[in-house]
Amino acid sequence: MAADSASEKFGGNARFTGKAKGGAKDRDPREPQKPRRVTRDYLMNYATWYLERFAASRARLEKLMHGKIRLSVAEYGTDPQEAEEWMKNVLSVCENAGFIDDTAYAKGRARSLLRKGKAIRVIAADLNARGIASDLIDDTITDLKHEANQAAYEEVRGTDPNIAAAAAYARRRRLGPFRRPDQRDEKRDKDLAALARQGFGYDTATRIINGEIDDLNDLLSMIDGI
Repeated sequence: MAADSASEKFGGNARFTGKAKGGAKDRDPREPQKPRRVTRDYLMNYATWYLERFAASRARLEKLMHGKIRLSVAEYGTDPQEAEEWMKNVLSVCENAGFIDDTAYAKGRARSLLRKGKAIRVIAADLNARGIASDLIDDTITDLKHEANQAAYEEVRGTDPNIAAAAAYARRRRLGPFRRPDQRDEKRDKDLAALARQGFGYDTATRIINGEIDDLNDLLSMIDGI
């Protein structure tokens, strides 16, 4: 009985029970599992589970729950309007509790991407793809540039943080001046192309790839200080 209860709780997946009842062990593992019936409690539990594990925007969580609702409508005839109201209620509860905060999410992700050496326009596009409102994206980018400028050494304040991001990417991928000296000239065109693929312009890429580590250290303070 205990095994049956555990199996029911986890949708009959034998990985959780350690045993397979009936013909479950003969089920084709490629066969998709039956979707869960959506209720308000199920959506609340799903949202809580997801947000405990991943940072997400409101739009991202809404998209995921929409997918659950569509499957439940098709499989069980769930009322889509009622399910939509459940979803809106769950999203409101999560926002009021501080589990969803698009402003904090956008700023945190923008900082993370800049540290990884992503160009400003790439960061803006990433936030847009994650459902962040355009006015919040503009505010986030403005704040990010301000933070980078404040973090920079005096010698490079006022410099476009795109250049610092390019330096950070070159450092992370060991391009240009971060390569072994005997490889640098041979790999120059490849390194320029690598920066171009990340969204950096030719002038920025050339400045970084042709630069020296000592010259880039002050610039990197914009990234390392945020």
